[in-house]
Amino acid sequence: MELFSIRSKKLVVIVCLLVFVLSFASCGVAEDKVVASLGKYEKREYFTSGGFQDYTDYAKYYYSSAEIVENPYLTKIQESDLATIEEYLDDFEQWIELIRQSGEGSEVVNGYDFRRAWIDTEDYIYIDSEEHTWSDGYTSLVSYDVYFYDTQTQVLYYFHNNI
Repeated sequence: MELFSIRSKKLVVIVCLLVFVLSFASCGVAEDKVVASLGKYEKREYFTSGGFQDYTDYAKYYYSSAEIVENPYLTKIQESDLATIEEYLDDFEQWIELIRQSGEGSEVVNGYDFRRAWIDTEDYIYIDSEEHTWSDGYTSLVSYDVYFYDTQTQVLYYFHNNI
């Protein structure tokens, strides 16, 4: 009877360890739906700064052939979109400057190389954002993801900020 009890205990321990290991295996990084919607990229450069709640990311995804036609997220840029895009880039670049001034020598500061001159009406954009209105009536961006696809170079640029 004692032998059965030892085997049972071993089995319980093994099952618990297996469940524990499998639970961590399923906790991988979630796939980015916008990046995935374009198909397989050839190369990725990813730069980040900050921590759990307050962070800034900049990434570039290089494609040899992106699935841009009828993409469920990205829409072709119109002249009327340019002011909105500028607003997000202004905010993002202010954060890059703030990180630079903090003296961190952050990878996102060193990796940021986007030029607004690259934006034209042949390109595509997707913006997912959240704003907050403060007690004084001032509204500011608190969290956003901006995806800019440059059709001339077939590069998807990703801008993220979360305060």
